[in-house]
Amino acid sequence: MKLGDRANYLKATFLTGEEVIRIMQFLGYEFDKRGFTSIRPERTPSVRVRKDGLIKDFESGWGGDIFDLLQQYHQMSFKEAVEYIEKLYEVKVNQ
Repeated sequence: MKLGDRANYLKATFLTGEEVIRIMQFLGYEFDKRGFTSIRPERTPSVRVRKDGLIKDFESGWGGDIFDLLQQYHQMSFKEAVEYIEKLYEVKVNQ
């Protein structure tokens, strides 16, 4: 299975908004009572995870999914990001 297809499978099967928040918390992000967090230094958290798992930074305009976050803010390649999520869920999508 192609890498993009593996990512799409993971998104469709596991990566709801609640799960993306759990992954982000595992990575060290702290969410306030309103459900906001920060992905870069800022005084007021401006990042929110939607129910469909997409992440939006309202201050900078950045948006994407968990794979984009891992690539942009955790210096992973797309392949490394997909493999990281597979490992978290203890699943290996057919390659």
